Amino acid sequence: MMHITFIGGGNMAQALIGGLIARGLPATRITVSDPVEKVRLMLAEKDVHVTDDNAAAIRDADIVVFAVKPQVFAGILKPLKGQLEGKLVISIVAGAEISTIASILETGRIVRVMPNTPALIGQGMTGLFARPGVSAAERTLVEQVVATTGAHLWVEEEALLDAVTALSGSGPAYVF
Repeated sequence: MMHITFIGGGNMAQALIGGLIARGLPATRITVSDPVEKVRLMLAEKDVHVTDDNAAAIRDADIVVFAVKPQVFAGILKPLKGQLEGKLVISIVAGAEISTIASILETGRIVRVMPNTPALIGQGMTGLFARPGVSAAERTLVEQVVATTGAHLWVEEEALLDAVTALSGSGPAYVF
């Protein structure tokens, strides 16, 4: 069984975590690193491992999901440089391009994931883009993670994530 670590335990991470647990992943296979004690305490009640130490959190992870605010992302990535070898990285950080992430972390197995707000209730639309180093099996694994929040669409160019984000982000508000 895989071990998945979330760096950041906010709303989108919680939506993914809840979906993974509902689909049968034991909570004990999930670790969340978050600086906010209230978030850690809430997630610990669900039997999720919690910490405020990012390096410790990723140590045994097969998949590392970055779910933090864009303005703190670079500061979180830099101390983890060289520590993600052999791990699949998923970024749900808005505006953080894969080339930037790859250059800081020195890894090529990265998937950029852009969910929209309805993902919080399992009715979202998520755009996905993977670097060439991500295998077909790893793409399937990413699909299983994001399937907990709704539908998904792979794009062949990272720039197309902006279009997916604009349409899926504004679409629900337009319909409403």
